[in-house]
Amino acid sequence: MKITQEHYDALKEAIDKYIEANGKEHLIITYETGHFYKSDKVRLLQQRFCFDLLYCAGVPELIREIYKYANDDHIFTALKKICPTVTRKVETSRTVRKWG
Repeated sequence: MKITQEHYDALKEAIDKYIEANGKEHLIITYETGHFYKSDKVRLLQQRFCFDLLYCAGVPELIREIYKYANDDHIFTALKKICPTVTRKVETSRTVRKWG
């Protein structure tokens, strides 16, 4: 992981605070069931979830500092260790069945 320990700890603290304030289970269910903006366009759900949490954590100055020496791949590696895991769930209520 290319992110420094100091930056990793700051990211973890900010994201954990956001998750606690908004409810971990609520956030997971929202993403797993596709109830977020442009969910139909998302192919990499875990990556989208992680970067959305990073954005919502409200630490733009920290993110700018990290981007001085790291790229999205490095940041995503750190975020995967910090953020809860999400898996796309099929919604039966949206399933359209064709009888033929």
